[in-house]
Amino acid sequence: MHIDVLDFAPAARRAGLFARLRGAVAHRIAERRAYNRVFDELLKLDRREMDELGIGPADFDAIARGTYRR
Repeated sequence: MHIDVLDFAPAARRAGLFARLRGAVAHRIAERRAYNRVFDELLKLDRREMDELGIGPADFDAIARGTYRR
């Protein structure tokens, strides 16, 4: 009995696709956890601390996403 290696190519592609999808989901979950951690810390700041840093509540989203620019 001869089994051609090409017979397994579609299954290998599906497995690779699943691995990439799983990695993408894991990456997105890690990003969201980091965002939530930073955002929660920013919520703990009082007005005086925000004034010293030169930020306001409207800046929290951009800071947590890492896109904040002064």
